[in-house]
Amino acid sequence: MGQKIDKEVFDKFFTESYCPVDYETVREEFERIAQAGNDIFTGSYEARNLNRDNFILYLTSGSYCDFEAAVQEAMDDLNPEILDAVMDVTEAQADGDAVTEKYWDMQRELLHTFLLQLYDTVICGWK
Repeated sequence: MGQKIDKEVFDKFFTESYCPVDYETVREEFERIAQAGNDIFTGSYEARNLNRDNFILYLTSGSYCDFEAAVQEAMDDLNPEILDAVMDVTEAQADGDAVTEKYWDMQRELLHTFLLQLYDTVICGWK
């Protein structure tokens, strides 16, 4: 990658190229991770009422990272050109993460949305 890419150029490329990821894409993996039951939560969750508003706070770092990896893999599998561009920009430019912020924001948004869906379809039934 010879030329510097700015945020506006990357954002336009992302918007035009992005193939949406939905919960069904990660559902099987999320449910597999959740099969650990209460082991996906830190011990301190027991002292609180676990609910839709707070359950993410009580996920162990390992389980949270597993959910995060599932979202990243799904997003990257459906959007290999975007992944290539993100890797090129972040490796070639000191401000690469700032330029590719839209990609990272989308990943965080999907993770949060999908965790809420997991709560609604699986975790709330554990009570």
